[in-house]
Formats: sequence, C-alpha cells, structure tokens
Amino acid sequence: MNQAVRSCFLLGDDLVTGKNFDHRKAWMETKLELQAGNFGIDLLGSAILSNHFHLVLRSRLDVVETWDDTKSLDAGSCFALNVSTTAGPPKEPSEPELNSIRNDPDKVKEIRNRLSDISWWMRLLCQHVGQRANADTKETDLAALGAKF
Repeated sequence: MNQAVRSCFLLGDDLVTGKNFDHRKAWMETKLELQAGNFGIDLLGSAILSNHFHLVLRSRLDVVETWDDTKSLDAGSCFALNVSTTAGPPKEPSEPELNSIRNDPDKVKEIRNRLSDISWWMRLLCQHVGQRANADTKETDLAALGAKF
C-alpha cells in the first residue's frame, strides 16, 4: 500500500481544487505492466484509488535465478540502473554502459537482486508517477510547494 503525500488526490476528483486526475491512472497501469514484464515479481492484484493504491506482489527470486546474465541485463538494466525519462518508459542504456556492467560481477549481482526486490519495484513506480504528477501540475519547486501548504 502506498499513499500520496499531504492527502493529495493523485487520481480522481480533488474536492479542494475541483480538478480531475483520472488520466494518471493510465500512467500507473502502463508502468505496472512494464515492470511486471521485466522484473522477477508477480503482480497478483491492484487497486488504484483517489489518494492511494494497493498492490499484491510476490517476489520471484527463483525466476530471476534461472536467467543468465544477458537475460538479466536485457530484462532489467534500464530499471535497475534507474535510467528513466519522466513521461515514457526507461531509456535504454548505451552499449558502453552495458559493457561496464557486464565486466563488473558485483554490478551484475546487484541488478539481479533488484529484479526481485519489491522495495526497488515500489521506488521506481512511485518515483515515475511522482515525477509525472509534478510535471502535470507544474509543481517542481519544493520550497514553493511547501509554502502553499
């Protein structure tokens, strides 16, 4: 379960401002599908409400352990490296970035671990949605944002 800060309405109708944010549900659904297809984590259920959401996730380290290093890097390097763009899917790492990982057994191990780590999954999901929501409402200055509340 995760809740929006300041009881903001991430989705649905915000009774304070009168704005509707239903379009953001598609962002979450797309991101969830993308992550479910690339992580060793099963997305068993979800409920996305106005100011919070619930996910039922199952870590599948056993699945990730069957992937070779190439499959692990293909499946998750852009997620595990946290190389992303605000509006779209994570940007693919460059060949030099991938080579630097391939030649570093500790980094490969770290990526493999992240591919079944629910905390990492949630971090990437919340970061993506938060960045897009801030861009959507043009709220980027934290000091100014704090001054409003």
